[in-house]
Amino acid sequence: MIRVNLLPIKQARRRSAGRTQLLLFAGLLIAELAILFVFYLVESEKLSTRESEVTGLQREVTALESEVADARTLEKEAEALNAQLAVLNNLEAQRIGPVRMLDEIQAMLSPPRNEEERVAQLRKDWNVEWDTRRLWVESFSEGEGAFELEGMAGSADDVAEFLQRMTTARHFANVQLEYVETASGGGRSASGQVRMVNFRIFGELSYLGYASASEADAEQGS
Repeated sequence: MIRVNLLPIKQARRRSAGRTQLLLFAGLLIAELAILFVFYLVESEKLSTRESEVTGLQREVTALESEVADARTLEKEAEALNAQLAVLNNLEAQRIGPVRMLDEIQAMLSPPRNEEERVAQLRKDWNVEWDTRRLWVESFSEGEGAFELEGMAGSADDVAEFLQRMTTARHFANVQLEYVETASGGGRSASGQVRMVNFRIFGELSYLGYASASEADAEQGS
Protein backbone atom coordinates (compact mmCIF):
# COMPACT_ATOMS: atom_id res chain seq x y z
CA MET A 1 0.00 0.00 0.00
CA ILE A 2 1.39 3.37 -1.03
CA ARG A 3 1.36 6.13 1.57
CA VAL A 4 1.32 9.85 0.58
CA ASN A 5 2.54 12.52 3.01
CA LEU A 6 -0.09 15.33 2.79
CA LEU A 7 1.42 17.50 5.53
CA PRO A 8 3.52 19.71 3.20
CA ILE A 9 0.42 20.44 1.08
CA LYS A 10 -1.59 21.50 4.11
CA GLN A 11 1.24 23.72 5.27
CA ALA A 12 1.48 25.30 1.83
CA ARG A 13 -2.26 26.00 1.83
CA ARG A 14 -2.00 27.56 5.25
CA ARG A 15 0.85 29.78 4.12
CA SER A 16 -1.12 30.80 1.01
CA ALA A 17 -4.20 31.63 3.10
CA GLY A 18 -2.04 33.67 5.48
CA ARG A 19 -0.55 35.64 2.62
CA THR A 20 -4.01 36.25 1.20
CA GLN A 21 -5.29 37.55 4.53
CA LEU A 22 -2.21 39.69 4.92
CA LEU A 23 -2.65 41.17 1.45
CA LEU A 24 -6.34 41.77 2.14
CA PHE A 25 -5.53 43.50 5.40
CA ALA A 26 -2.86 45.57 3.69
CA GLY A 27 -5.32 46.52 0.93
CA LEU A 28 -7.94 47.54 3.48
CA LEU A 29 -5.37 49.56 5.38
CA ILE A 30 -4.23 51.30 2.20
CA ALA A 31 -7.84 52.01 1.23
CA GLU A 32 -8.57 53.42 4.68
CA LEU A 33 -5.46 55.57 4.53
CA ALA A 34 -6.49 56.80 1.09
CA ILE A 35 -9.97 57.67 2.37
CA LEU A 36 -8.48 59.46 5.37
CA PHE A 37 -6.12 61.34 3.07
CA VAL A 38 -8.97 62.43 0.82
CA PHE A 39 -10.99 63.47 3.90
CA TYR A 40 -7.96 65.39 5.14
CA LEU A 41 -7.64 67.20 1.81
CA VAL A 42 -11.34 68.11 1.80
CA GLU A 43 -11.25 69.36 5.39
CA SER A 44 -8.02 71.23 4.72
CA GLU A 45 -9.68 72.96 1.79
CA LYS A 46 -12.67 73.86 3.97
CA LEU A 47 -10.37 75.14 6.69
CA SER A 48 -8.44 77.21 4.16
CA THR A 49 -11.72 78.65 2.89
CA ARG A 50 -12.84 79.47 6.44
CA GLU A 51 -9.49 81.09 7.17
CA SER A 52 -9.84 83.20 4.02
CA GLU A 53 -13.34 84.22 5.07
CA VAL A 54 -12.13 85.09 8.58
CA THR A 55 -9.29 87.13 7.10
CA GLY A 56 -11.75 88.97 4.86
CA LEU A 57 -14.07 89.64 7.79
CA GLN A 58 -11.17 90.91 9.86
CA ARG A 59 -10.27 93.30 7.06
CA GLU A 60 -13.86 94.53 6.91
CA VAL A 61 -13.91 94.99 10.69
CA THR A 62 -10.66 96.93 10.51
CA ALA A 63 -12.06 99.11 7.72
CA LEU A 64 -15.25 99.72 9.70
CA GLU A 65 -13.27 100.57 12.81
CA SER A 66 -11.28 103.06 10.75
CA GLU A 67 -14.49 104.59 9.40
CA VAL A 68 -15.94 104.81 12.92
CA ALA A 69 -12.75 106.47 14.14
CA ASP A 70 -12.94 108.95 11.26
CA ALA A 71 -16.60 109.62 12.04
CA ARG A 72 -15.81 110.25 15.69
CA THR A 73 -13.00 112.58 14.69
CA LEU A 74 -15.34 114.48 12.38
CA GLU A 75 -17.96 114.60 15.13
CA LYS A 76 -15.45 116.07 17.58
CA GLU A 77 -14.34 118.60 14.97
CA ALA A 78 -17.98 119.52 14.32
CA GLU A 79 -18.60 119.97 18.05
CA ALA A 80 -15.55 122.20 18.34
CA LEU A 81 -16.67 124.22 15.31
CA ASN A 82 -20.19 124.60 16.72
CA ALA A 83 -18.73 125.79 20.01
CA GLN A 84 -16.65 128.39 18.17
CA LEU A 85 -19.68 129.50 16.18
CA ALA A 86 -21.71 129.79 19.39
CA VAL A 87 -19.05 132.06 20.89
CA LEU A 88 -18.95 134.20 17.76
CA ASN A 89 -22.75 134.41 17.61
CA ASN A 90 -22.86 135.40 21.27
CA LEU A 91 -20.30 138.15 20.72
CA GLU A 92 -22.19 139.37 17.67
CA ALA A 93 -25.46 139.29 19.60
CA GLN A 94 -23.99 141.34 22.42
CA ARG A 95 -22.81 143.87 19.87
CA ILE A 96 -26.07 144.38 18.00
CA GLY A 97 -28.57 143.14 20.61
CA PRO A 98 -29.21 146.45 22.41
CA VAL A 99 -29.73 148.26 19.12
CA ARG A 100 -32.37 145.80 17.94
CA MET A 101 -33.99 145.82 21.38
CA LEU A 102 -34.41 149.60 21.30
CA ASP A 103 -35.69 149.37 17.74
CA GLU A 104 -38.36 146.97 18.93
CA ILE A 105 -39.44 149.29 21.74
CA GLN A 106 -39.71 152.08 19.19
CA ALA A 107 -41.85 149.82 16.98
CA MET A 108 -44.15 149.12 19.96
CA LEU A 109 -44.69 152.85 20.40
CA SER A 110 -45.33 153.55 16.72
CA PRO A 111 -48.55 153.13 14.73
CA PRO A 112 -48.47 150.79 11.71
CA ARG A 113 -46.98 152.56 8.70
CA ASN A 114 -48.55 150.33 6.08
CA GLU A 115 -50.94 147.44 5.64
CA GLU A 116 -48.18 144.86 6.08
CA GLU A 117 -47.26 146.22 9.51
CA ARG A 118 -50.94 146.46 10.41
CA VAL A 119 -51.48 142.77 9.62
CA ALA A 120 -48.32 141.82 11.53
CA GLN A 121 -49.54 143.70 14.61
CA LEU A 122 -52.97 142.10 14.40
CA ARG A 123 -51.36 138.67 14.37
CA LYS A 124 -49.67 139.57 17.66
CA ASP A 125 -53.04 140.62 19.14
CA TRP A 126 -51.98 144.24 19.22
CA ASN A 127 -54.65 146.93 19.17
CA VAL A 128 -53.81 148.69 15.91
CA GLU A 129 -56.20 151.51 16.81
CA TRP A 130 -54.29 152.34 19.98
CA ASP A 131 -52.91 155.87 20.11
CA THR A 132 -49.24 155.25 20.86
CA ARG A 133 -48.85 158.90 21.93
CA ARG A 134 -50.75 158.06 25.12
CA LEU A 135 -47.69 156.31 26.59
CA TRP A 136 -44.04 157.19 26.76
CA VAL A 137 -40.94 155.71 28.32
CA GLU A 138 -39.07 157.85 30.83
CA SER A 139 -36.24 155.48 31.75
CA PHE A 140 -34.84 152.16 30.65
CA SER A 141 -32.00 150.24 32.29
CA GLU A 142 -30.56 146.82 31.55
CA GLY A 143 -27.82 144.61 32.89
CA GLU A 144 -26.92 140.94 33.26
CA GLY A 145 -29.76 139.89 30.99
CA ALA A 146 -32.48 141.81 32.87
CA PHE A 147 -34.23 145.12 32.22
CA GLU A 148 -36.35 147.68 34.04
CA LEU A 149 -38.57 150.21 32.32
CA GLU A 150 -40.46 153.17 33.79
CA GLY A 151 -42.88 155.49 32.09
CA MET A 152 -46.15 157.36 32.09
CA ALA A 153 -49.44 156.70 30.34
CA GLY A 154 -52.86 158.21 29.94
CA SER A 155 -54.54 155.29 31.69
CA ALA A 156 -54.09 151.78 32.99
CA ASP A 157 -55.56 150.52 29.70
CA ASP A 158 -52.67 152.12 27.84
CA VAL A 159 -50.22 150.36 30.13
CA ALA A 160 -52.07 147.07 29.54
CA GLU A 161 -51.72 147.48 25.77
CA PHE A 162 -48.02 148.26 26.05
CA LEU A 163 -47.54 145.27 28.35
CA GLN A 164 -49.28 143.04 25.79
CA ARG A 165 -46.91 144.27 23.13
CA MET A 166 -43.86 143.59 25.27
CA THR A 167 -44.98 140.06 26.15
CA THR A 168 -45.31 139.23 22.43
CA ALA A 169 -41.96 140.83 21.52
CA ARG A 170 -39.16 138.51 20.45
CA HIS A 171 -36.41 140.24 22.45
CA PHE A 172 -38.10 140.30 25.87
CA ALA A 173 -39.02 137.44 28.18
CA ASN A 174 -40.86 136.98 31.48
CA VAL A 175 -42.23 140.50 31.23
CA GLN A 176 -44.04 141.57 34.42
CA LEU A 177 -45.80 144.71 35.57
CA GLU A 178 -44.48 145.86 38.94
CA TYR A 179 -47.02 148.63 39.54
CA VAL A 180 -49.40 151.14 38.02
CA GLU A 181 -50.20 154.18 40.14
CA THR A 182 -51.72 157.57 39.77
CA ALA A 183 -49.16 160.18 38.80
CA SER A 184 -48.49 162.90 41.35
CA GLY A 185 -50.73 165.86 40.60
CA GLY A 186 -52.45 163.94 37.87
CA GLY A 187 -55.90 164.49 39.28
CA ARG A 188 -59.06 163.15 37.77
CA SER A 189 -61.26 164.11 34.89
CA ALA A 190 -64.85 165.26 35.23
CA SER A 191 -66.01 161.67 34.81
CA GLY A 192 -63.72 160.52 37.61
CA GLN A 193 -61.20 158.78 35.38
CA VAL A 194 -57.50 158.96 36.22
CA ARG A 195 -55.74 161.39 33.92
CA MET A 196 -52.18 160.04 34.12
CA VAL A 197 -50.49 156.99 35.64
CA ASN A 198 -46.94 155.97 36.37
CA PHE A 199 -45.84 152.40 35.75
CA ARG A 200 -42.83 150.15 36.01
CA ILE A 201 -42.18 146.98 34.00
CA PHE A 202 -39.34 144.52 34.45
CA GLY A 203 -38.25 141.27 32.87
CA GLU A 204 -35.47 139.49 31.05
CA LEU A 205 -33.58 140.26 27.86
CA SER A 206 -32.56 137.65 25.35
CA TYR A 207 -29.94 138.43 22.74
CA LEU A 208 -30.30 134.90 21.37
CA GLY A 209 -30.88 134.99 17.64
CA TYR A 210 -29.94 138.63 17.19
CA ALA A 211 -26.94 137.79 15.03
CA SER A 212 -28.90 135.45 12.76
CA ALA A 213 -31.71 137.97 12.54
CA SER A 214 -29.25 140.66 11.52
CA GLU A 215 -27.82 138.41 8.81
CA ALA A 216 -31.32 137.66 7.54
CA ASP A 217 -32.13 141.38 7.41
CA ALA A 218 -28.90 142.03 5.53
CA GLU A 219 -29.73 139.34 2.98
CA GLN A 220 -33.22 140.78 2.49
CA GLY A 221 -31.75 144.24 2.06
CA SER A 222 -29.39 142.99 -0.62
